[in-house]
Amino acid sequence: MKRILFVSVLALALGACSKDKFKTVPTVKINSIGPSEARNGDIIQVFATVTDKEGDLQDSVIVVRKKFNGSTLLSTDSSAKVSLKGLGSPVKDKIELRISISYGKLLPEFALYQELERDFDREFSVGLIVRDNAGNRSEYVESDRITLKKF
Repeated sequence: MKRILFVSVLALALGACSKDKFKTVPTVKINSIGPSEARNGDIIQVFATVTDKEGDLQDSVIVVRKKFNGSTLLSTDSSAKVSLKGLGSPVKDKIELRISISYGKLLPEFALYQELERDFDREFSVGLIVRDNAGNRSEYVESDRITLKKF
C-alpha cells in the first residue's frame, strides 16, 4: 500500500513539473487596415485581435511601420511601443486592438506617419508583436499593404 502511494505521489510530482515547461505565447491576427488609399490628413486604422491562453495580456504591443516602393522596402520604424496595462481587468485572454495612425499631418492623440518623399505613391503596412506579462512574445504578423498617395 505504501509503495502504491509513493508511486502515485511521484507520478503526480513529475506531472506537475512537466506542466511548468509548457508556455503559451500570445497570438495576433490583423483583421483589417484601411482606407486602401490614404491622403494627407487621413487616419489609417488597423484592427487586430490578440489572444493568450494564460490570460496575462498586460505588457505591451510593438507597432512596426513599413514603407515600400513596389517590392522594395524603403524604411522600417518600430519605435512605437504601447503599454497594454491600462486595458481594464487584470486577467485578459482576448483583446481587440484598434491602432490609429495619422498620415502626413500631426493630429492630436494619433501616432504620426510622415511621408517625406512626395514624388510618387508608396505602399505602407503595419506589423505587430505582442508581449505578455510572462515575457512571451507573439510571432510577427503584418497587415496587407495600403497606398500612401502624394500630398
